[in-house]
Amino acid sequence: MSKGWRIIGGIVLVLLLLGAISIGVGFLTGGNINNITDQLEQQYLLTQRWEAYSQWGTTVFQNIVEGVKGLW
Repeated sequence: MSKGWRIIGGIVLVLLLLGAISIGVGFLTGGNINNITDQLEQQYLLTQRWEAYSQWGTTVFQNIVEGVKGLW
């Protein structure tokens, strides 16, 4: 089992390293965080999804609390 976790850890480390290199090259070639976030927002509507999931999580938590209150 230890060998399996070492392999998984190695894969994660390589992926993190590739991500860091990619971000570094992007900045060196004139990348801009604002442009990236604008494109992500247009493509995936991240703000709307975040708000929807936050509202859903709040509702679920409130329902759980109400359910637990009913047990006592």
